Amino acid sequence: MANSRTSRSDAIPSADQIRQAVELYLARAYEGGPIPQAAERRLPPAQFDPAEWLMGEAAERDPADAPIGAVRSFVLRLGNTQYPHMKLRISRPPRDPVFLFSVDSHDAFLKAAPDSPDFEALEALKQHNASLVAAIAGDWDAAGLPTERNYLRQKIQQARQRKRR
Repeated sequence: MANSRTSRSDAIPSADQIRQAVELYLARAYEGGPIPQAAERRLPPAQFDPAEWLMGEAAERDPADAPIGAVRSFVLRLGNTQYPHMKLRISRPPRDPVFLFSVDSHDAFLKAAPDSPDFEALEALKQHNASLVAAIAGDWDAAGLPTERNYLRQKIQQARQRKRR
């Protein structure tokens, strides 16, 4: 019998879900332009084993050296037309074995003083990234993919239902 650390890998999204999430991300992030080779290499093959693929070279893992059952998140650095560091994240919420898709723009780390010559450009980049994050999440939601946004909505609805009882 598998231990709880190993069986947690059962909640990894399917190959179809992962491929669809990457395709939708890339379509939005590079809308109207070519997809850089580095991002295109992150598109999973037509047929693949999700656990094997995510534990291979395509994804970064947290923790990096953990067995699949102990991995908290997988990250694909896909970027966008203006910022190469934006990532597709597949992560587990605390105390739950499911994996959810989200976009990590790293914008919290991008700072410039208001009087800096970089301030306006940086704010425009953050706004661009925020628009992309919302559009990609909306595309994933419309496709029925498991997202952080839908997960949180479900948790809020469950809490409200418990409160009414």
